[in-house]
Amino acid sequence: MLGDGHTMPVDRDEFLSWGVPHDVGSLGRSIKEYPGKVHHWFNADGHMAYHWAKNLTNGNGTIKHTLGDYEGFDCDWEIQMPDYHYGDITGETNKMHGSSALFATLAGLELGYSKITLAGCPLDMGGHWYFKEKKQDTLGPIWLGCDFMAWIDFRDSPVAYRVKSMSGFTAKLLGQATRDWADGMLWVQKLLKT
Repeated sequence: MLGDGHTMPVDRDEFLSWGVPHDVGSLGRSIKEYPGKVHHWFNADGHMAYHWAKNLTNGNGTIKHTLGDYEGFDCDWEIQMPDYHYGDITGETNKMHGSSALFATLAGLELGYSKITLAGCPLDMGGHWYFKEKKQDTLGPIWLGCDFMAWIDFRDSPVAYRVKSMSGFTAKLLGQATRDWADGMLWVQKLLKT
């Protein structure tokens, strides 16, 4: 799962160096930075990204996913999560907590992927990879406690063992992705050699 966090280029390149067969899901602008077919594109903010989704010029049949029914997307998901009293405090309702990466992870697992490696999804405030200069208006996003709570709840779920991350707080929460973990058959090959 290729995110827009500042770690994306390094995470992507390291994962690709492993030579592990994989499908690709992408968030936001990172779809333009993958050197092959992107199978799925995710954006949890369909109400703000419908124009982008309608004009996604990737030409390779990428399936576009969001929360809710919005023009330009192929799949609309209804993922229920705890509100963590966010609605009571802010008055806003039906908000996805965690990040678009958590939405993409939950959808990917529901689609049947046995493992998901997060790349460029550090859940920190280092900004996005496409802003080269790090300054006040390019750093962030500012994650709230409810976002971290959503990831912690996911970490404690029975399917979390199927997800690892290349970097950041998601790696601290879910575990560091490694080539051995990503390549599901590698441990069998090592076992057969011993």
